[in-house]
Amino acid sequence: MRDWMKQSSVRLLLPLLATVLLLSRGLLAQTSSTPPDSLRILSPSPQDTLRSNKSGVDTVVVYSAKDSIVYSLQTRFMRLYGKSELKYRAIGLKADRVGVNWDTATLTAEGSKDTTDKKGNKTVGSPILQDGGEAYNGSRISYNFNTQKGKIAVGETEIENGYYHGEAIKKIDRDVLFVAGGRYTTCDAEHPHYYFSSPKMKVILRDHVVAEPIYFYLADVPLFGLPFGVFPNKAGRRSGIIAPAYGEDARRGRFLSHFGYYWAINDYLDLSSTFDWYTRGGWLNRSLFRYALRYDFTGSLGINYTRLHEGEPEDPARTERRDYNININHNQQIDPSTRLDVNFTFTSGSYFRNISSNLDEILRQNVISNATLSKTWEGSNRSLTVNVYRDQNLTTGDVEERIPSISFSQGQLFPFRRQMKSRGLGGGSDTDGSWYEMIGLSYAGQAQSNRSKRFEVIKSLVDRSRDSLTLEHQQERLGVNHQLSLTASPKAGYFTIAPFLSYNERWYNKSIVRDSLETRDVSGLKAVRTFSGGLSASTRFFGMFQPQMFGITGIRHTVTPNLSVSYQPDFSDSRFGYFGEYVDRDGRKVKYSFFEREIYGGASIGRQENLNLSVGNLFEMKVRSSDTTQQEQKIQLLNVGGSVSYNFAADSLRVSQLSLSYRTDIGSFLNVSATTTHDFYVFDEQARARVNRFLWTEKRKIADLTSVSFSLSTSLSGEKKSTGTGGVAPNATAEERDRLSGQVGRSAQAQTYRGLFEEETPDFSIPWNLSLSHTFSQTQNDPRQKFRSSSLNANLSFNLTEHWRFSASGSYDFIRKEFAAPSVNIYRDLHCWEMNVSWYPIGFYRGYRFELRIKAPQLQDLKITKQGSERGTYY
Repeated sequence: MRDWMKQSSVRLLLPLLATVLLLSRGLLAQTSSTPPDSLRILSPSPQDTLRSNKSGVDTVVVYSAKDSIVYSLQTRFMRLYGKSELKYRAIGLKADRVGVNWDTATLTAEGSKDTTDKKGNKTVGSPILQDGGEAYNGSRISYNFNTQKGKIAVGETEIENGYYHGEAIKKIDRDVLFVAGGRYTTCDAEHPHYYFSSPKMKVILRDHVVAEPIYFYLADVPLFGLPFGVFPNKAGRRSGIIAPAYGEDARRGRFLSHFGYYWAINDYLDLSSTFDWYTRGGWLNRSLFRYALRYDFTGSLGINYTRLHEGEPEDPARTERRDYNININHNQQIDPSTRLDVNFTFTSGSYFRNISSNLDEILRQNVISNATLSKTWEGSNRSLTVNVYRDQNLTTGDVEERIPSISFSQGQLFPFRRQMKSRGLGGGSDTDGSWYEMIGLSYAGQAQSNRSKRFEVIKSLVDRSRDSLTLEHQQERLGVNHQLSLTASPKAGYFTIAPFLSYNERWYNKSIVRDSLETRDVSGLKAVRTFSGGLSASTRFFGMFQPQMFGITGIRHTVTPNLSVSYQPDFSDSRFGYFGEYVDRDGRKVKYSFFEREIYGGASIGRQENLNLSVGNLFEMKVRSSDTTQQEQKIQLLNVGGSVSYNFAADSLRVSQLSLSYRTDIGSFLNVSATTTHDFYVFDEQARARVNRFLWTEKRKIADLTSVSFSLSTSLSGEKKSTGTGGVAPNATAEERDRLSGQVGRSAQAQTYRGLFEEETPDFSIPWNLSLSHTFSQTQNDPRQKFRSSSLNANLSFNLTEHWRFSASGSYDFIRKEFAAPSVNIYRDLHCWEMNVSWYPIGFYRGYRFELRIKAPQLQDLKITKQGSERGTYY
């Protein structure tokens, strides 16, 4: 409870008119039941005979009563009857009856008996005390203005979504309350389903509560008791012990999981550290340090370390495992145009698989870390990015690093364009100038330093199950890349003509030299310069059809053809100096690039004189709405595109593969997309490759299908309904937890041990939801060999009743004929409690978890948990 009685004195100042009226009627006077203005504001008056400092009352009091107000000048006692209200500083009081004794400076408030109740047990107008945003209810309230002490008989109040009840509440100091017969619960039922009870409690407002002893009741049945208890009694983050979970594992013995401490250092910093202890299996520590300055930056440092073992020390099959995981996160908006984002993870190769409680982490093969500083210049179309990148392969241990990578880009600008002057209301358009004013220039530059570490394992020839030798290979590469593009897009009638020219220059500090025996690096600064150019023409035309039937008002077909010609010389020519030759062991000449190992690669081989054709087709339909006030609805029926090219400079296979793409949405519930590629040339089985003979010439067949992929997805759900009293608003529990922690996001205590079996609060306003997706792909460059993949993913959730929720998810691989990552979850809403059952029937992480817990986030550790894990990891 908060301090509902502020430290101040009260001076009752009666207006002169009220004094005269009271004297004229004697010692007792009664107001009309319907006065013109029952609200009285008492202000100081020199003639006020009550301005005596004996009572210590010196503050304006606002009061009113619907029935009557009675004041005695002799006894200085005032009574208010019928829906009485009194306002004293920040305190507001409402009751059916209020009495004030100005000689003793005491106040009492109580209700009246309900005349409609024949048994005489009910009352009406029980006192309600308002202090700020909180309300206190009681059968009788008394307070002394001088001593600032008060008492509430059978008092109730709500603070931070917790309900407090006391048979008697006595205020003995400004911030100290004594409570007799105290009870606390977060259940809002008239008769709570559970509560904590104590015969005597001491409440220090905005600090803590001490109870001696304390009992826990469920359905009015006492389940356990403690000799005493100390609980926090303030909002926001609070330091304290993180309650553990107890269990037993066949391999590691009895254990305590996530037992630790949370330290709220100040408003900007906090630290949490939890331990898992196993009597026969070692220990695990998870620590998280966080910092935040709202609107400026946030960050965290997480360190997890484990030492686990199985078996006795003298057991030859004993296994010991040490894993670690370090995560550094920082996000900062330095200024409106500059931002810094850091997310680095350093981990042992087996940590995620052995320890992690996150399903995505368990299946992860790589750990990617990034630190990025980005800068933009407003109004200039320029940007700069500095990035540090690290990619760790958890299976092989290989590491790829970019320390650093710098990118600068200048968006398209028009160096020859004159500043357009406004002409009339419309001004001038971009096409009003000369042709050379439409020439656009853009630039992009990158600089990068790469460092890689790879491991090569040489197996033993005697026993291949053992590794006889592991070799480590390290490489370092530096490179700078410049790209300059020149474009223009003048109009020629219905066509857009766009010439383009591209220049690329790459700088390297190394190159390679190769012979039939080895490949070795050669140090020295060298440059690779390439260029290409071309011309493209594009247009757009439409076809319309208006059937005016079945509500269809029109069908439109939009065609967007694009034809382009491009040229690039053969940079493998000896005059450029980018390629070398050597004779292999079979006596054949082999051409290779000096820069094939470098960051941005070398020059391309072969001259390119390409004619490229691409065509897009879009079919749309307009449907008339049954509501004449609504606009016509536009529906996209089908989107089909294709592209093909012809290389005049090639000595064979001049026609490229034909690529087609398809996409459509059937209504708003089914999405279909597909891509196919087709080859026009014959596949020679002896050469195991396509040869320069057309399929049409030999087999009267236009093309072979070389690859196909398609995907189908749908999402269906029942009509959303308003959440009833039995339902749970989505994310309500998480939001309340965030509010109580005083921060945005999950609390540090929760982050340290939530994972695989942690489920979001279900949304009961959606009766059912089903999502399905199917993907299929097949490649067959060699018609004799086909590589396929096909899988189905499904998610289903529905309400069995108003309080039961069932959900299941999983996927099926049609090629391997096996299920992947299936899970089943059952949720039961128990008003102020909730039950959650999670089951992972197969897979490396298979296990189950049953949990019955209180919903309120401030009591999230009061729960019953039963779980089993195949890999011995508990949460």
